[in-house]
Order: sequence, then C-alpha cells, then structure tokens
Amino acid sequence: MMLIKPTINVLVVENDITIMQRCRQLLMDEGHGVRTAESVEEALDITQKHPGDVDIMLLSLELAGWGGMSLINILQKARSEILIMTMSTNCGEEAIEAMHAGAYDCIRKSFTKDRFWTKMNRAIEAFRCRRQLRVLRRQRQATLSKPGREENLLAILNSLADALVVADWRTDIVLFNEKAASLFGLTEAKTLGRPVSECIESDELLSFILRAIQSDSSLAPLMAGEEPVVKVQEKSFRVHVDPVKNGDGTVVGAVCLFHDVTGISAMDKLRADFLSMVSHELKAPLSSLLMQISVIHDGLAGDLTSKQTDLLGKAKEKTKGMITLVNDILDYRRIQEGKSIQKIESLDLAEILQRTVELMRLSAEEKGISMKSEIEEEVPSFSGDRGGIEAVFVNLISNAIKYTPKGGNVQVVLNKAGKDLRFKVADTGIGIPPEDIDRVFERFYRIKTEQTRRVTGSGLGLSIVKGILDAHNGSVRVESEVGKGTTFVVSLPVS
Repeated sequence: MMLIKPTINVLVVENDITIMQRCRQLLMDEGHGVRTAESVEEALDITQKHPGDVDIMLLSLELAGWGGMSLINILQKARSEILIMTMSTNCGEEAIEAMHAGAYDCIRKSFTKDRFWTKMNRAIEAFRCRRQLRVLRRQRQATLSKPGREENLLAILNSLADALVVADWRTDIVLFNEKAASLFGLTEAKTLGRPVSECIESDELLSFILRAIQSDSSLAPLMAGEEPVVKVQEKSFRVHVDPVKNGDGTVVGAVCLFHDVTGISAMDKLRADFLSMVSHELKAPLSSLLMQISVIHDGLAGDLTSKQTDLLGKAKEKTKGMITLVNDILDYRRIQEGKSIQKIESLDLAEILQRTVELMRLSAEEKGISMKSEIEEEVPSFSGDRGGIEAVFVNLISNAIKYTPKGGNVQVVLNKAGKDLRFKVADTGIGIPPEDIDRVFERFYRIKTEQTRRVTGSGLGLSIVKGILDAHNGSVRVESEVGKGTTFVVSLPVS
C-alpha cells in the first residue's frame, strides 16, 4: 500500500504578484493547500477567520504598511503554532532579526526551484515534528490530571519509530521511549533524574539542549542552513530539539527527537573513501604522464609540426586540470577527516601572500590582467598551518584570474581590521548571479553560464577554502555583481 504524505496548508503573504504566483504554483504542484494575501491586514484576517487552515506562513519581510516583523510578533503571541518562513531580497540583518523573533528561516526571493524546496522541505519537516511534539505534550499534561491514561501515553511514545528523550531545565532526563532505551541503553532505574550528558555521550546534543532551553525558542532558527546531526558512539542521528513550556509559557525543559541516519552516513563515507583511494592511485601516473607530454611538447624528444605542438599543448593543459582535480579531492577529503591542519606555527602572512602573488602574476599577465597588491606593513604574526593558508591564498587569487576577462583587474589586500587580519581579493570579472551566491561554497558546485563553460575547475576550491578557514576559526564572505566583479573577504583571528 502506498503511503501518501499529508498536505500542508500554506499562506503566502507577498505584495509582488510574480513572486506570489511562483510560490503558489510550486506549492500546489506538490499537492499542498495554498492561500494568498498581499498585506499584513489581509493575512491577519485569514488567520482569524480560518484558524485551522494555516500551518506554515511564507511571509515577505518587504511589505508596505505594518511590515512582516509586526505580523511575526503578533502571531508569536496569538498563533504560535503557525511556523513562519520569511522571504527577503538578501536575507540580511532583517531576516536574522525575524528568526530571533521566532521565524524559522529565510528564502531569497531570487530562489531557484531546487533551493526553494530545500528550504521548504526542512520547514515542513520541522512543522510536522513540532505538531507531533505538541500532541505528545498535551497528552503528557492530560495524564498528570488523569492517571488512568498513563499507559495510553506510554503506548503512543513507544510506537514512535524514532527515539524520544525529554529533559528538564537542568538537563536531567525525565522521560524516554523504548526506541531511545534500546539505542542508548537507558533504563528507568539508572537514567531518570540523571543528566543527559551522563546517559548519552554527545557534547553536541548537550549544547543543542542548552541552546533550546536558554534561547526560549525552537532550535530551528539557531541551526538555519545546517543539518543538525549528532554522533553517539558509532551511530549518527538527525536530531530535532524544542523547548518544553508550561501553561504560562515558562521553559521547563527540552524534548529531543532522534532519527537514525547511520546507514546513510556509512554510505557517504564509503563513497568518499573510494573517491579518495581512486584519486590517490591516479596522482602518480598523471604526474608521470604530464612530465612525458611536457618533454615532447617542448621539443626535447625531437622536432614537432605546429599542429602536433598545438595538440600536445591542449593535452598538457587537460592533464594539468586532472592533476588539480585529484589534488582538490585529496585536500577536501583531509578536511572531512579533520586533518586540514598539519602543523601550527607562527606565520608571516605578508611574506606568504607576497610570494603567492609573485608566483601567480605570470598567469595574470598571460591573460592580459593587471594584478595589484596592497600589503600593510608590520602585519601581526598569525598562528596557523602554512600549507592551509597558502591554499586559501592560491585558490582565491587563481579564481579571480580565471573568472576575469582580458583587460580586467585583480586587487589583493592584506591588513589589520580590529582584532582580525583581513585578506581581500577583488576582481572585475564576470560576477556571480544572486541565486548562486549562497551555494558557491558547496562541494562540486559550479556556476553554469555561457561565460563559465570554458573555465576548467573541480568545484571544490571554495569548499576547501571554507574548510581550512573553519579549522582556523576564520570566516569568508563574498560580495558580487554580475558583469562588475566579485570580492572575497577572509577574516582570521590574530589570537
């Protein structure tokens, strides 16, 4: 028998008719119920007249009049069961403020279909989990006044396919179901009243519970853009954590729902290990092949015709591209294994950057690109891994050169900015479309346009950069405008 997922009722609040209709069509194509409103007043009227017909609200933060923030504040007090998903042009500070006020996440209005459903599916899953947890809370509260229903509640909890654990405000375990007992080895005698950290060994889980209790809100806004997965011994779990509130709204604990994804994680690791092994085995023969092609191409094995020289030149460049891909895969695998930092030492970033610029200046000159560098004198030393920092510089500068047409400019800047060292690479290249900016740091992701078709690359460079910077407690952000260029700004903590 085929299981049909229950539909979700969505209210789209947007005064841009084009965006409203696009959201409406995407949701209806998946069988969800959709209502629309063009103002805060109209949205309030719908939620009041049809209280059971709105599960998720897709809310523009750029409405005229009251604005989206006013509606969020009203709904959090009056209709907190509605999950609010915001929409904005750039999902900037106003979106962050909205999430702090209780919204789940933000979708850029320039979304693609895939990006829309990546965000919405998470919101739908979060809504269903919240609804299930609300039912369980009500049933738990009912059993306190009606002791005869305790067995029914336990039967419901034990029928869940996922593990459920409830902790009080001190993080002591007060309730768990049979699935949690079997997965984590919990027993009433040894578990009830003891801290979560003693019974389930996971620092990440404890931090999620504390954040849910202390933030007085759902974990979802805190984890926006992430997959909250915790490891317990040899198993991996996707976890949903929500605060538990009593009748007057005071947080009295947290409820955790665990979904076992160990099998999926194991397959991902198997694929990654296989890819790493193949890449390692290819590195030596490709390097040997490049050397032999270079010997023939340079005329050291005899004279060549112009046609032969041209063909061998192309073969040489393709082989270099393959070696770069292999090296990128091996670098990314090291980052996944937590081995991005090989050795911590005091580094002179000015010296490393200057040497990198000089090495890459030839590539820029061959394309007719002007490259300038501004390196502040007496930049403080930085403690980090030399190879990793060099890889960050090389990746960002080479990208700037690759995506800047002939006659363009590339500027490299290193200076002290407050408590951080700031490295900036700005180019006058083709730029990044707004819908791609959020995804440029994803592994194997490459922007697909007519202008990028001829640019070779693995799509791993920026994910490697981000992995290395994360390991150094640094950060990277990107600013770009199509046709005008792109700027990457890296911040590294001096301390």
